[in-house]
Amino acid sequence: MSDTILSVKNLCANYGKSQITFGVSLEVERGEVVALIGRNGVGKTTTLRSIVGLVEKRAGRVEFRDRDVTAMKPYTIARMGLLYVPDAGGVFPNLTVEENFRLSVKEGHFTPEYVYGTFPQVKELRRRRGEQLSGGERRLVGISRGLLANPEMLLIDEPSEGLAPSIVKEIAQIITRLKEEKLSMLIADQNLPFVLAVADRIFIMDNGHIKASGAAKELPREVIEKHLAV
Repeated sequence: MSDTILSVKNLCANYGKSQITFGVSLEVERGEVVALIGRNGVGKTTTLRSIVGLVEKRAGRVEFRDRDVTAMKPYTIARMGLLYVPDAGGVFPNLTVEENFRLSVKEGHFTPEYVYGTFPQVKELRRRRGEQLSGGERRLVGISRGLLANPEMLLIDEPSEGLAPSIVKEIAQIITRLKEEKLSMLIADQNLPFVLAVADRIFIMDNGHIKASGAAKELPREVIEKHLAV
């Protein structure tokens, strides 16, 4: 078995008749955090959703754990251990955080006790309903909920978008802790300081294409800023 846990090759994805991504190729190694960055509307979310089967693939191939999952249903991919956390957190609004967690728990290393013990800010929310959570709190709970399914990899969509710096810092701390646990992650975001704080490698996306890639600490800042327009 190779060290590559996720391999995406020449992925083209559509929303209806509109093609959104064009020949996207990227890979994530086991235990690695990779960031897919770019401005709003360039195809980051479409890429993540097409990887897990939520958006139609026009062409390309997706392999997870050395298995071709290109044509698999989203629930099958999830059962294999590839979990998608949407930008709104994927939290049921009429259930408490504890009840949301109970729907996700799968036997393994990551338990509610682990989450509450490691991320005290999540423990404080456990009796609130999803509809009572702020946007940042939903992101924290959504990541924790995905974790409780004990996946081998998380795809996290826009975890820092529109959030206060203090919440972004908390999310970065959570991701850093999960990185220490050797959990593989692919994160779509456009907050450059956040990305540089958590990612091992970066893929830059613009107009549905991958424009550049490299180690987070080595990719020239001007190349990144050019495509983020910062």
